[in-house]
This record gives sequence, structure tokens and C-alpha cells, in this order.
Amino acid sequence: MKLFKNSIVLLVVLSIFVACFCSPAFALFEKEDYFAKGLNPERDYLIVVNADHPYEFGGSYDQALQDDLVYISDVYGEATPIEKGALLAFSQLQAALHDEGMTVGLFSAYRTEEDQEWVYNYYGSLAGWAEDNPAQLPGYSEHHTGLLLNVVILYPGETNEPIWYTETAERQQNIPYFKLLHENLADFGFIDRYPAGKEDVTGVPCEPYEIRFVGSSSVAHEIMDHGLCLEEYLYGE
Repeated sequence: MKLFKNSIVLLVVLSIFVACFCSPAFALFEKEDYFAKGLNPERDYLIVVNADHPYEFGGSYDQALQDDLVYISDVYGEATPIEKGALLAFSQLQAALHDEGMTVGLFSAYRTEEDQEWVYNYYGSLAGWAEDNPAQLPGYSEHHTGLLLNVVILYPGETNEPIWYTETAERQQNIPYFKLLHENLADFGFIDRYPAGKEDVTGVPCEPYEIRFVGSSSVAHEIMDHGLCLEEYLYGE
């Protein structure tokens, strides 16, 4: 009788395992968005921040974000905040590219209003306060969302010199390492946020090192595979 009961329990456990882990839905989840376990189901991973859509400090997104910020060591060894789902996906992207012989580091992710003001003033001073300041005004940067990442590709060797410090945006696009980066982005839920040829739509110059987490590899592929920017995908601009 005891053996019979144990057999029944085992069958129930196996049935639950099969239902949960071998169903098509679970397989699709694992295949497409295996980083999704770290996502906040209530977060708007398609939030847009640009000249027409300012970030709402203190709003519902901003308040919820503060609880989901985690820290990762950047290329200088400083603790840099980032949205936790984006961090999990970025870690997977890093691992995949490392297998390809490529090292990608994080330079910047989440920024406060004060952080962005400093960045804007810094690059403004370098540009002589010309209109081509590559940084956005505080309140108009997607860095406030914790989903926009500035990444650097490190040259192999002892110096590990970041590529994006030594090359223009136009040349970066033609460097094999950057091509490899962009080819792998969508599989991990990232897109090239400011692609070449979309400056009139995004309002931002081409910046190959700015990648944006959109929370889903299927959405990321829709954007990247069709040569769209985020605004075009959402608004048809």
C-alpha cells in the first residue's frame, strides 16, 4: 500500500514537471526570453524618452524603478546602477560575445537628473556649446529609465583600450567587433538605439555604443531585423 501511494505521488510530481517545463509555452519562454525571469511584469520596457517625450521624475515608472536598480562594476571599477532585467540580459550578452572572443564592458546605464546635467555640460563644453552636443538635456535622456546602456568594446591585449574612445561613430559601425555586437543584440532583448540614418527620427546622432533593452527578444528582432528605430516601431514615424 505504501509503495502504491509513493507511486501515485511520483506520478503527480512528474505530471506537474511535464506540464510546467515541457509545454510549448515554457519552451518558447526559454528559447526567446530566457532572461525574462528577472523582468518586472509591470514595467514598461518600451518606454520612450526623447525631445517629444520627457521623462517623468517621481512618476509611477520612476518610483517603481528605484526598487529595481542594481549595481554592476563598470569598466573603471565604479559601481553603476542599472535596471535589474537589463542587467541579467546584458550579462547573457556579455557571455555570448565572450565565447566569440570579444569583451564588452559597461560604461554607463541609469542616470539621475543631476548625472545627466553633468554629462550634458561636459560634452557641451567639449563641443564649444554647439548644436551638435551629443548629450541630451536632463529629463530627455533614456538613461533615466535604466534601460539604455553605453557599452565599450575592449581591444584584446594588455591595454584593453576602449574602441569607442578612439574611433568616430561612423568608423565604429565598420569595425568587426561592433558588427558582431549589433548582430547579437536582438537575441538578448537589445536594440541599436540610435542607428545611422535615423537621426531625424530619434533626434540623436548615430551612436553605435548606445544599446537599449526592450524586454523581449521577439520585439528586439522586429525592430532590428526590419531596420527600424524604437520610435518607428512604436509610432510608425
